[in-house]
Amino acid sequence: MAGQKFKNILKMEVKVYNFINLDYLDMMSDGDLEMKKVMLDMLFEELPTELAKMRELANSGEWKELSSVAHKMKSTLSFVGCDAMTNANTDIETICKDGAGDASRIATKMEMLESNLDNVMNELKMEHAKL
Repeated sequence: MAGQKFKNILKMEVKVYNFINLDYLDMMSDGDLEMKKVMLDMLFEELPTELAKMRELANSGEWKELSSVAHKMKSTLSFVGCDAMTNANTDIETICKDGAGDASRIATKMEMLESNLDNVMNELKMEHAKL
């Protein structure tokens, strides 16, 4: 009995990432690997596109619209599980919520989002390649 448990432990795949935590994605895909692939493909498309849109809005000072896009990004970022990006995004939404933005604070938060993007994308691609 103990020998079988040890064999099962050895078979378990260890998922160690530095920038992402896919627990929520795994829960939502419920073991369906094809669904997980589709969800990862969605992230590959949405993350860079939405961050570029956020950067454009931040640069043009469109705070209400930036708050709206940041709000929409919450669900996308929940699948990624990168706390640094999630926190920066939440801060951007809060800073811009009333239509007034602190350009300096927003710039710092945007840098946090953008500085993590490549690492997050690389780790998501590693996970996708395993499927």
